[in-house]
Amino acid sequence: MPIRVGFILGKEFDFVDAPGSVVDTTFLDDIPEKYRERAEQPRMTWPGMTVTNKNHISVDVAIAWYIEKHYPEIEVDFIFPQDITLDRLKLNLCNFITGYDILDALCEGEEQLAAVTNAFQNCGNIMPSWEVQEAIYLKSKYMKKALDAGIPVAPTIFASKDSRSPDSLLQEIKARGWKAFIIKQSYSCGSIGFKKLQVSDCEANPSILEEYFTTWSECPEYVVQEFIEGFCRNWEVRCFWFNGEFLYAMANRAAVSTAEGETVGIITGDDIPQDFLEEAKRIGKEALKALPQLTTPDGHPICNTCIRTDIGCSDSQVHDKDYKHWNANSRTFFLNEIEYGGTTYFARALKFDCIPLWSSLYVTKAQEIFKLMNSCEVIEPEDEFKAIMEEATSDPDEVCSSGESTASSEHCEFEPFTGAKILKSSKQQQQYGQLQEQQRIPQQ
Repeated sequence: MPIRVGFILGKEFDFVDAPGSVVDTTFLDDIPEKYRERAEQPRMTWPGMTVTNKNHISVDVAIAWYIEKHYPEIEVDFIFPQDITLDRLKLNLCNFITGYDILDALCEGEEQLAAVTNAFQNCGNIMPSWEVQEAIYLKSKYMKKALDAGIPVAPTIFASKDSRSPDSLLQEIKARGWKAFIIKQSYSCGSIGFKKLQVSDCEANPSILEEYFTTWSECPEYVVQEFIEGFCRNWEVRCFWFNGEFLYAMANRAAVSTAEGETVGIITGDDIPQDFLEEAKRIGKEALKALPQLTTPDGHPICNTCIRTDIGCSDSQVHDKDYKHWNANSRTFFLNEIEYGGTTYFARALKFDCIPLWSSLYVTKAQEIFKLMNSCEVIEPEDEFKAIMEEATSDPDEVCSSGESTASSEHCEFEPFTGAKILKSSKQQQQYGQLQEQQRIPQQ
């Protein structure tokens, strides 16, 4: 009996078939037209977007369809934004967020936000868990833990909704010695609410901050950071992790940091300077520990699913009174942000086809969860196949970040396989299958 697994879909970009992509998209030739449908108006757009979202397939749908075609042991439940309900999610063993989350629902009005929040918060089988999601949405949660652990973070002030004012924020910024600063927001995405400001301008014209506070009065938390000039000219390296293990990285420079008219490029693979990559991996690995422990729906600790750590670099003077050790004579790498499964995977920019990799990881994770919840035995792949999986991952002997899974470490593979890892029959598995049959609903 296949394991029924939900995939929360709804990306509007992050295409696998964009110009320059190396993804082998032939497996998408027979994808049903209903999975290609898109709203006439996208939820949001970003600077530099040059490809419309019509007639393209996003990475989340590609992963789900690849699993549907290559893994008969998994029954894929394709869950689009309009399909998200508490009852729907409860029908599945687990539900992986790969393309649509609370931040997307925020853009679609109070009714959709309430429905998605209710489903995610109460279903008990969303991956990552609601606790992990909230720890990432409310940036102060993981940033404060990172700071406590000695992980470098840019000079930061957290301005919560219930205790902030334009004047008090400006006074605190001045007391810290900043000359320029940025404001970004918790529970935000796509640079919504992002603003770069000069302290002198805000002193001369208090309405600048007052207008920002009025426009974004409902935001639960502003994350205010000293603007770091060195961040402008250095690569920000975004590392992708699964089960606490490094998968790949891409690097770019933020649009706000570039000169007028300068192209914002993306580099991947060997093009990323080795020292930048190694520092990003080192800090990113430590940053994973700032997140809550992920568990199966019945409480078994497991490693986190897709996590992305964004690591910046400073090589300029930092004016904060407590950051004198950050100076122009050396590079300081620091944690900028953490994101999770609904993030941009950058499949279009990579030098390898990442769809088989991600598909295998999600399948293996579902099997691990099923095994822990049902005490089923998993048949291990043959030695030759183990070698392929070890080659596809980094540091295979390391345990996950915030807790060791009680299941054996199972690594990913690039090539699809059939029969190499099949769940053996058991009484619990049969009961689970019968329950699925009783509760089955048509896929939308």
